[in-house]
Order: sequence, then structure tokens, then C-alpha cells
Amino acid sequence: MVNEEVVSLNILSAQARVWEQLSQIFTSTRIGSAYLFSGPPGCGKESLAIQFAQLLNCESPSQKPCNECPSCMRFNQLQHEKLQLILPLPMVKTKKSEGDNDSFSLGKGDLELVTDAIAKKSDDPFYKIQIPKANRILIQSVRELRKTLYLKSEASGRKIVLIFDAHLLSAGQGEAANALLKILEEPPKNTTLILITDHVELLLPTILSRCQRIGIPRLNDSFIQDWLRIKMVKESEIQFLAGLSLGNIHQARYLILQSVGDLMKLVNGLIKIITNNEPDQWRKFTQTYSRLAHQDTATFSFHFMMLKIWFRSVNRLQNNVNDILHSTSFKPMMDRILREFPNADFSAITFELEESILAIPQNLYMNLILTNLLIRIQKHLKS
Repeated sequence: MVNEEVVSLNILSAQARVWEQLSQIFTSTRIGSAYLFSGPPGCGKESLAIQFAQLLNCESPSQKPCNECPSCMRFNQLQHEKLQLILPLPMVKTKKSEGDNDSFSLGKGDLELVTDAIAKKSDDPFYKIQIPKANRILIQSVRELRKTLYLKSEASGRKIVLIFDAHLLSAGQGEAANALLKILEEPPKNTTLILITDHVELLLPTILSRCQRIGIPRLNDSFIQDWLRIKMVKESEIQFLAGLSLGNIHQARYLILQSVGDLMKLVNGLIKIITNNEPDQWRKFTQTYSRLAHQDTATFSFHFMMLKIWFRSVNRLQNNVNDILHSTSFKPMMDRILREFPNADFSAITFELEESILAIPQNLYMNLILTNLLIRIQKHLKS
């Protein structure tokens, strides 16, 4: 059965400029050994990579995969013999096999989680695979990959390796990144590796230099709105949720699980705290979010992203630039802030919030980071 969402929301049309670039690579017959698909979270990078891999092995190709040949059907299930997936996995104990070579295997529970996640990904290309306690790409995964890539295979088709969350190659001591670098330095024949990441800056320069870069922009608001309609979201809430998604399909998926009233209360409450100079509220804010930064980074990042999007919209309102949130129930609060702080530098505030999100993986002293954030926001409000 064909997934209704896939039919209705075609990533190739949503990212038409990028797909044109990829189809030109295919028709040129000068297909590279390594590509880096990078862009903001939730912009469809993984889906585009799967479609490109599918095209490279399609039995009746044109400008896009035919979706009908046996090869395309197997790619749709992410079960093609030419396809290998590398993704973050939980740490496992390395054991010695014959020949004293490193080998590894997932526990039964983890293996079931991975199998289930891949099945969900095949059904929904926008599904984000996130295995619990998987915070790095393991060196064992890259070693196993190396063993299989250099084996002889059928001449037809092209071996494809998709590396999801490729920046996590650099986690820990970066052993996985160095192991992959050896493959990139001597790439196997008729093989293409596609690294996919939200965070290019975390990849080794030596890896970046060996990949052809494919930059992918955020999805437009109309695409997110169409996706929300397919998910049966109330029409009266679509602009509000699309505006808070900012072209991120993963964020849109999370937002539809929340109450719009609760989201409004959360954002407006945070705005009042950080724009008012109240010591008691500041103390509670820094304590709460310092704790979240260590114990629940997803919630911390989500709340701060909401603030960043809100201030971005205020900045656009200040500069008479249209924004989807200007037609939502956020508008009265935005108007009030603009009246109260007519000369504020809202762009700088947006940047400060982004920097706070980026501080989490650096293991900095978040209480101090957040205190300085509040002080700098006051400075930018009174610019």
C-alpha cells in the first residue's frame, strides 16, 4: 500500500532546486564517491538522500526514480542489497572473534528498536530515527562497513552508504571519523557514501574536503501547512503551528502533540520573564533551565527554539517584513513589546538564544551562561 503522505507531499517538489542539482549529477554519469547533505534540522535531507540513492540504482531512470521497478521497491523498504545504513547506536561491548579482530552485535532489545525504526523510516521518509542512548556513531559500525564495501559485487547498480547524523562520527575521541576517513581516502569502486548532518561544523575538515557539498534549505511554510492538514490539524491552528515549526518537519511533528493553548502560555510566559528585570524570576529561570540543559536537553532546546522563532518574527515585524506568525494570536504580545522597546535589537536577541542552545554540547556552566544571556537581552532591548 502506498503511503498517502508520501504521495501528497513530494520532497522532490518541495526541494526542487536541490533535486535538479542531484538529477544533473546523475545524468552527467560523473557520480562522486562521497557527498555531504547539510542543512537545518527537518528540511528533508534524509529523504532526499534516499531518493538520490534510489535513482542511482533505478532500472528505468529519468529525472527521478520510477518507483515501480524491483530496485526502487526494495529501496522504498530500505532493504536493498546495495544499500547500507550507518546511524548512531548505543555503546556495546566489543568482543574478540576469530583472528583477534574486533566485532560487535546489538543486544536483542536494541536490535528490535533499530529494526522498528528503519521500518518506520521506510513508511515515512520524514520520520527521524532516534535510538535511546545512541549519542555517537560507533567505530565498530565503520569497521564492519569497511569489511563489506571492498567485497566484489554485481557490476550493475551502485553501492550506497547513507550515514545519518554524520556529525556524531566525531563524538568521543572521533575514532569513527578517523576510520571513515580511511575509506574516503581510498573509496571502493562503484560506491557512493552520503553523509547527512545538521551540524557541518562538527565534522573533521579532512572529511569535509573529501565530500561534495549539497546544501539544503529549510522547507517552506506552505509545505509544512500541507503536512499539518494531512495530519488533520484544525485549520484555525495551522498558521500558528507552521510558524513555530520554521520549516522543520520534525518540530512540526512534535508541536502537533502539544496543546496550542499550552504552547501560547509557555512562550508568552517566557517572554515576560526574559524581558522584565525581576531578580526572583531570573533566579528561577536560570535554575530551571540550567537543570534542563543537563537532564532534558530536548525540552531545553525546544523552549529556546520557540523563543528564537518568536523574536525572529518580532524582528521581521519591526522591519515591516511579512511573517506567518504575524497572523496568529502572538501578534498582540509582539505589538506590546515593540511599543515598550521601539529601538531594541531583536536580531541580536535571536542570535543570543541560538548561542545558548549551542552551548549545551560544550558542557559549559549553564547557570552562568543563562545569567549572562538575560543580562545581554536587557542590553539589546534598550539599544
